[in-house]
Amino acid sequence: MNCFKTFFVAALAFAASIYAAERVYLAPFSMVGLNEDFGIAAEKLMNAYIDDNGRYVLVNYTEDDSVKVGDRESANKLAKDKNCTKFILAEFTRLGENVITSFKLYDVNNETPVWSDRLKAKNPDDFDPIIQRVAKNIGTKRKATNDDDIYTVTEQETKNPKKKGVTSYWGGKIVGSLPLNPSEAKMDAGLGAFVLYDAKELLFGFDWSMSNLGDTDDRTTLIDLTLSAFYAFNTSNISPFAGGGLSYSMRTNNDRRIDGHYVDDAEANGISLQFGGGFLFNRASRVMFITQVNYFIDLFETPFIDVEKDAKGSFTVVEKKHYMNGFKFSLGLAIGF
Repeated sequence: MNCFKTFFVAALAFAASIYAAERVYLAPFSMVGLNEDFGIAAEKLMNAYIDDNGRYVLVNYTEDDSVKVGDRESANKLAKDKNCTKFILAEFTRLGENVITSFKLYDVNNETPVWSDRLKAKNPDDFDPIIQRVAKNIGTKRKATNDDDIYTVTEQETKNPKKKGVTSYWGGKIVGSLPLNPSEAKMDAGLGAFVLYDAKELLFGFDWSMSNLGDTDDRTTLIDLTLSAFYAFNTSNISPFAGGGLSYSMRTNNDRRIDGHYVDDAEANGISLQFGGGFLFNRASRVMFITQVNYFIDLFETPFIDVEKDAKGSFTVVEKKHYMNGFKFSLGLAIGF
């Protein structure tokens, strides 16, 4: 029993050592050509964002620390004294109208940083998104420079196409419908228009679509007004999303002649359910592309009228009702406002 307890305690200790967050010493930020108050604010931001990510336990310098700003050796010594395995050095240097920010993460007793990055800030307002991105990526295989989170874009980066300057998109789309029930329905193309509101992780959409715009003979026209909500799986420039919504739908089987017999319109309308997802492309720009696949289920019946010929050669008008369901495909282009 004692052996089992010893083994159990050792296993817990080993697991704790693996999953415990590393202690990292944060040396004072070096501010060249900037007010020292900016350094204090930047250090507080780094503390907050490192704590949010939870990968490291940040140990801050104190007034008693005899660390020289930007001095790797003194920061290395203090990191060891405080039982830290790593330490961070950061430097902000003003060059003309811009500020160059540099971040380096060192293992103790190692002269080469295990992670480093350099970003350019247009003004102090850019410090917040820069530090947020650094805190998320520091110590990983990723660079903060390459982080494509469109909600941490700096003012400096708004000169590039990755600017996030819009929250709503208005556009049009090409639509294809493929009803699975009934078999009398056939795949058709159509057009649509939509409005998409981008609320970061959530997307809210309102769209109109109509299929079967060409030859109406022996075809079912599908018209939908849909209100949807989707979850975006990231905030990158290319974002996959999934969700669903409700539609007010109209179904029409158009006038036609069958073997010399004239068949009137058969119409129905009601509520449909929509489920699906897709991708947003160029999400950070004012010109956005969207591709989407939805599965729809009508909660109302649509009549399908046909003319059948019996064994005696007589013609009979037959009505069959179906809860239509199937797939809708769309490819859209929108302008952001």
